Amino acid sequence: SDRAGHNFIAVNCAAIPRELIESELFGHVRGAFTGAVRNKKGKFELADGGTIFLDEIGELALELQAKLLRVLQELVVEPVGSEKTKSIDIRIIGATNADLQKQIARGRFREDLYYRLHVIPIQVPNLSDRKDDIPILVKEFVNRFAGGLEISISPQLLAKLKDYAWPGNIRELENLIERMVILRRANELTESDLPEDFGQAAKDSLPAAGMESPKRLTFHEAEEKLIRDALERCAWNRTKAAKSLNIHRHVLLYRMKKYNIQAD
Repeated sequence: SDRAGHNFIAVNCAAIPRELIESELFGHVRGAFTGAVRNKKGKFELADGGTIFLDEIGELALELQAKLLRVLQELVVEPVGSEKTKSIDIRIIGATNADLQKQIARGRFREDLYYRLHVIPIQVPNLSDRKDDIPILVKEFVNRFAGGLEISISPQLLAKLKDYAWPGNIRELENLIERMVILRRANELTESDLPEDFGQAAKDSLPAAGMESPKRLTFHEAEEKLIRDALERCAWNRTKAAKSLNIHRHVLLYRMKKYNIQAD
């Protein structure tokens, strides 16, 4: 867009101390508080003409959410300690892994701010929904951590990585590949290079003594069963089933197609 050549300012809302975040976002004037020895521009003003990226926006305190809403509505910022406002022209991108609708229901996120931000939503799918991306990502991470060496990946290892559920998504995959590259036995990564605890967290807990061990489902079998059960409970109403599973309707439709799930 026309903003592509302008500033892109990224802010991790969860990493800035609560008492400093207003100053970080909106700036402050000299003498506004102890330690404010000079005027300072905030992130919004630095992004003027470009883009500000608010990561972990669901972590913002309620009182700051109200001030952010004013910025979005009026496109002005008021530095801490100042009575003057400054006009800004920016694009705002927010990201969160929290369910903001649940946060609204619990009184932790403002509904009016949610709808003001919710102009063009982008749902980033879980890695388990994009298994075909895994070989590409593995190759990228291997090259990143190999330090210029040629390191190959065995087909058996790739198959095992594709069959895993990846509850930690891409970060989990990246950390695993870095560990394997560092501790590798040769310049080909194989199943033997996997850590001993790989996949342990995803395994079912052991049955109690004297109880028959239940049939262990694969990840895909369990996912298909979960979707079928939800659809049957909701009389095959896809919108209601998606809501009961806490996923978007298009995600449900994708998985129904994936598992060839159809109403009788």
